[in-house]
Amino acid sequence: MTKVVGSSGSGDETLFAGAARFYLQGRTPYAEGLADAMADALHLDGRGRLLDVGCGPGVVALRLAHLFEEVVGLDADADMLKEGALQAEKLDLTNAVWVCMKAEELSGSLGRFRIATFAASFHWMDRLKLQGQ
Repeated sequence: MTKVVGSSGSGDETLFAGAARFYLQGRTPYAEGLADAMADALHLDGRGRLLDVGCGPGVVALRLAHLFEEVVGLDADADMLKEGALQAEKLDLTNAVWVCMKAEELSGSLGRFRIATFAASFHWMDRLKLQGQ
């Protein structure tokens, strides 16, 4: 079962307002071999957890879900996460969790992760805040 948890409540919640249901249509797709390349390079074998930061509607998280016990999609936009949950259901993926939170708010409360991805989101982050400055 996929679920959406939390609510950031901070930042500009209108930044991507209305975009979630169209995001997959307008975004350039990732290479077909992405999952295989990551599995080979990182020796992924179905164990551990993935944290996909700034996941949007879960494009990368869902593509890699079969390589992990659990994937956690993290995004500050609740509508993007709802779209990710819908896509997971369509794909019959049951190991996805969706967390509404900004990357800058991350703490150890989400647990440990084997891999963290920032596929197309790193430029949105307040990197000084992430470094604790």
